[in-house]
Amino acid sequence: MPAGLAACDDRCVVYGARERREAIRQLAELRRRLAAAETALEEAHAARKHAEETYDAAADRFGAAEAALDAAREDRAQARTARYAARQAHERASTAVDRLQRRVRELSERLDGMAE
Repeated sequence: MPAGLAACDDRCVVYGARERREAIRQLAELRRRLAAAETALEEAHAARKHAEETYDAAADRFGAAEAALDAAREDRAQARTARYAARQAHERASTAVDRLQRRVRELSERLDGMAE
């Protein structure tokens, strides 16, 4: 075998070995990064799950608060209607009492005048 070919073969072997070592190093680095990314994904998934649960609980409390507020508004509206009706009834009763008191006074005066 000529000397030039042997040197070329040696260089090819050397370059091939370097490329293989570099590929192994890159593969190891990619595997390390993949493991780190998978860990980060698991942590992000756990954080997301916790955030979803927290949101759902808050949404449930908010819904209950809204329902309570709606019920309170309905109670207030009914109480306002009842208050208005009671005020109207009080006003009518007060007017009736005033009118009857005046008639009693007038009739009493008339009876007093007849007694004389």
